[in-house]
Amino acid sequence: MRKVTVNGRQLGLAFWKKEDEVAALAKAGRGIVVMPTGTGKTTQTPQLLHEQGFTKTGQVYVSVPRRVLAVELATRVAEEMNISLGELVGYQIRGEQRVSRETRILFMTEGMLRAKIRGNSLLEGISCILFDEFHMRTLMSDFNVALVERAQKEGSSAAFLLMSATIDPAYLARHFSCGVVDGSGLVTTFPIDERYVEPDRYDYFGSVASEAESVSSGREGNGLIFMPGKAEIEKTIAALRRGLPKEGYTILPLHGDLGPDDRHAPFAERSGVTITVATDIVETGATLPNISWVIDSGHAREKGYDPVSDISSLSLREIACDRLQQRRGRCGRVRPGVYVGMFSREDMLERAERTVPEIFRTPLREVVLTIKALGLSRVGKPIRLVDNPAKPNWKEAKRQLQMLGFVDTTPEANITPLGEKAVELGCDPREAAMLFKAVELGCLREAAIAIGAVQAKRLLYRPKDEEEALAADRAHAVFRSVSTACDASVFIAVVNAAEKRGNESLGSWCKRNYVSYLALHEIWDTSRQLLSAMRAFGFKPSGMPASEDALRRAILAGLPDRIFKRSYRDWFRREADGKEVVLGRESVIQAPRHEGAEIAAWNIIEISTTRGILPLATNAVLV
Repeated sequence: MRKVTVNGRQLGLAFWKKEDEVAALAKAGRGIVVMPTGTGKTTQTPQLLHEQGFTKTGQVYVSVPRRVLAVELATRVAEEMNISLGELVGYQIRGEQRVSRETRILFMTEGMLRAKIRGNSLLEGISCILFDEFHMRTLMSDFNVALVERAQKEGSSAAFLLMSATIDPAYLARHFSCGVVDGSGLVTTFPIDERYVEPDRYDYFGSVASEAESVSSGREGNGLIFMPGKAEIEKTIAALRRGLPKEGYTILPLHGDLGPDDRHAPFAERSGVTITVATDIVETGATLPNISWVIDSGHAREKGYDPVSDISSLSLREIACDRLQQRRGRCGRVRPGVYVGMFSREDMLERAERTVPEIFRTPLREVVLTIKALGLSRVGKPIRLVDNPAKPNWKEAKRQLQMLGFVDTTPEANITPLGEKAVELGCDPREAAMLFKAVELGCLREAAIAIGAVQAKRLLYRPKDEEEALAADRAHAVFRSVSTACDASVFIAVVNAAEKRGNESLGSWCKRNYVSYLALHEIWDTSRQLLSAMRAFGFKPSGMPASEDALRRAILAGLPDRIFKRSYRDWFRREADGKEVVLGRESVIQAPRHEGAEIAAWNIIEISTTRGILPLATNAVLV
């Protein structure tokens, strides 16, 4: 019998009462499963499908929005089934996997699922795909489910289920013409005391720590505090350690920059009170043990996108009510809970009801290129997205692909042979253009490292402690001394130094040089994947160190419309539309003093500051 009592028997029973209906939806080919947080829908549904024989006819894929969720959920299911991870149940994320020939239930990230669909468009050997936490409406999940629906129309027998606690089932049921299993009324969780607190504007983190001390005093169970990012997590933890007793409390961070051991630590059972300070990484999906109370900043860093200027933004934003509900639902499962919002009740009531789908907040060039590669189009063989962005977004994506040479200049914008190769690389089309140019210039390895570094977390870090910060500056100065004209050269210098460290362990070397161990591994993983894909086309690294000029020219091949001329100080203006950006302070480029000097910016991100919106150019090269 399956173990469904991890979060209390009552919650598990909610799934048991609906499991026949869930199985019926999967057998019908598609459906929507709405269950409250903690009912076990993510862990129990794949086991149910295994019992129903789905794994005899193919694999069951479980797509989740976060890397940490893929690992933790696969681990949980393997434990419940009393089997070793990597046998019947496994996971696969970029650079890390536990799979074997026997694996029939496979947890993966949305990006990994996209790669699998691209290589197997009719989904042969797959019996069912579960889209977990579909309410998040990420670009990748929207696109992937559209491809699965298209495969069904082409004759695929693979089924799909969309699962969430806060999804709008009526809207999706109309779009997909499918049934709904709604178990939201079957669970009466423990009462949750809600209160809303306006923090001290001059001591925000002190206010959070004060609330944590108050709510945890004399209360059984652990705590969870939601913060928008790593910096806020560190400040919160510092305030907690100043305000809480040292004995009896364990305070842990949880964010995407952590290594596997630190990432798993909050999920382990321990004595005393554990307070986890996390990003939205645990807003949904895997459940932390014994959570009794939640403190919610009510904020997250979210993407935005302007298709006219092709500029992204990463801003601190108030999250919508559906996400507040997800966070609130982290407590009240095993005992009465407390939810503290660090904002006013009036503020909460004025928020949007649902999160805006990511497809409205991101460039579409990679989506359009993949659609073209699959032989689909808006006319003839269309792909049906749940929501359709405005025409300017599609037109801008088409313009960029034509500029890069990946689709032709006809009104149909048919994919070119070079575009077909670009799709196989699985990276942003701009970066694919860089790699193809790098082959000509003999700097393929260097370009692959640069791309991996831009995709990874921050490679060089600077501690808060003043003495350590100065030590980090001295260590980083050695890497930054290699160039004053190309930020990517710094990344390559770090990777080269790491590879030539001699007998010193990588961990010790990273610590001594204030280099992120995790980011370094991500760069290696990404660059190796890209180089492997390029070798499949017959392109190989030259084996000789490349000049910085060659690297700069290769990067510029992907950024022909991202060139800005200096106007004053560190500010640069793009002639095409007059858009101004400021060169990031961490750039090694010494901004030329003469007016008209040019840079090309790999990333242009609008960041909210106390003085307004700052359009920041990062990872730049001097033209």
